[in-house]
Amino acid sequence: MNKRLLPLLLAALLLTPAMAACGETTTETTTETSETKAETAAVPEEELSDYEKRQRIPDDLPENDFGGQAFRVLATAPTIEAYDAVTFEIIADELTGDACNDAVYNRNIDIGERFNMTFTMTEEKESWTVCKNSVLAGTDDYDLAGFYNYMSYQLINAKALLNWMEIPHVNLEKPWHNALSNANATINNTLYAICSDLAITSMTYTYAIYFNQRILNDHGYAAEDMYDMVRNGSWTIDKMDEIVTTMYVDVNGDGKADTGDNYGFGYNMVNPTDVWEAAFDLQLCSVQPDNSIEVNFMSDKTMSVLEKLIAFHYENPGYIKLTATQYEEEEYFLNGQLAMAPLRFAAAYSDLREMDDAYSMLPWPKWDEAQKAYYTNADDKFTAFGVPLTAFGNVEFVGTIFEALCAESYKKVYPAYYDIALKGKYSTDAGTAEMVDLIMAGRNFDFSFQFGESHFQRLPYLIRDLIVAQSTNLASKWDSIEGKMWTAIEKDLLPLYGIE
Repeated sequence: MNKRLLPLLLAALLLTPAMAACGETTTETTTETSETKAETAAVPEEELSDYEKRQRIPDDLPENDFGGQAFRVLATAPTIEAYDAVTFEIIADELTGDACNDAVYNRNIDIGERFNMTFTMTEEKESWTVCKNSVLAGTDDYDLAGFYNYMSYQLINAKALLNWMEIPHVNLEKPWHNALSNANATINNTLYAICSDLAITSMTYTYAIYFNQRILNDHGYAAEDMYDMVRNGSWTIDKMDEIVTTMYVDVNGDGKADTGDNYGFGYNMVNPTDVWEAAFDLQLCSVQPDNSIEVNFMSDKTMSVLEKLIAFHYENPGYIKLTATQYEEEEYFLNGQLAMAPLRFAAAYSDLREMDDAYSMLPWPKWDEAQKAYYTNADDKFTAFGVPLTAFGNVEFVGTIFEALCAESYKKVYPAYYDIALKGKYSTDAGTAEMVDLIMAGRNFDFSFQFGESHFQRLPYLIRDLIVAQSTNLASKWDSIEGKMWTAIEKDLLPLYGIE
């Protein structure tokens, strides 16, 4: 166990949106005074930037003095992939000149001064298990727990979390709460695992199709050509399949396709494989107004999707199946061995900062030109937050500080990651910023991922599993899980939400 105490100092410098991108340091700082706030308040709404508009939205929180009380957060510790750490969402130890880090630091300083409180954080590799065990032991160890979204079921099944709908001062109508994700996860006015802008990973773990501008240009596709395909709706899986087919290069000259060669597209068939369902507008499940759960997965289109993906992954000479490590495709893309790769936005903040070639991003392709929009989803390891059951006597404090964290993340931290870094430093042209906005507008958050490993019998991963197995036996696989899934939903899942 590694506990770190964040001292809340009396002086702080607020983030300004023109400072530095994440990963870039600067010694310049700017303080937002009451005078500058008043000047901004006097400007008409239509003349304000998005950043300035965010500052105008009140959090409507009471001005409480918590007497130095510590807000105890349990977070998921860093894994072997450094950028998989979610602790950066909660704590920044010091000002470094990095806009993203400093936004988190200053957010906490501001909240601490405003409410006379401090922050502590405990990092655990399996935060969900630690939280569950703490609650089952009856020990009041944490006020807030952050955990991988797909592990939500571990805590919900154990009845270890309080209902966010009953936590005071948490206003889900505010823009810093992810309305789509939370609405899809609310049953019978009960929400256990919440997504908000405090979970910066819900943005940084969003998947895009990255492309190497040099390689595509060498094959006759300028960056603007790719953007135009997106704009006119012709960026489909068939078009992607056509482009990728021409891009295999036998670099080592051994006459066989292997890891030493260059390809048009490729990845390790784990998390990126789950995006195809969202990209092709295949809805897994939805919660109905009457609190029933509807599953519309099986259809003729689903079968057609699977068949086309099997062909793409196993018959297209420009595709490579990577098998060594998760997220291995980032290394291949960085080294120029992939013309296109399915990567999370997080890659721009980490490995790709060292990339020599210019790159940009596209949304995932549509199923066909008739599809109304481009869609994607986030890696299922993005952070969901819950309130441990043992914090029931402290909900006034928990609700106030959590809402403040979300509001200030929306106002200061999110713009640092999104506008300054992703669309600023790591953008190569104006088209990139346009594509990033389009990708974000098409994010999908399906409720079934929170119970995918339990009640839903791996429904969110069914297409992935069949592609890996190179199997089109969808009907048989569905028949094997459908009965078990409905039994688990009706007898076990719905009762967790007060529906017998």
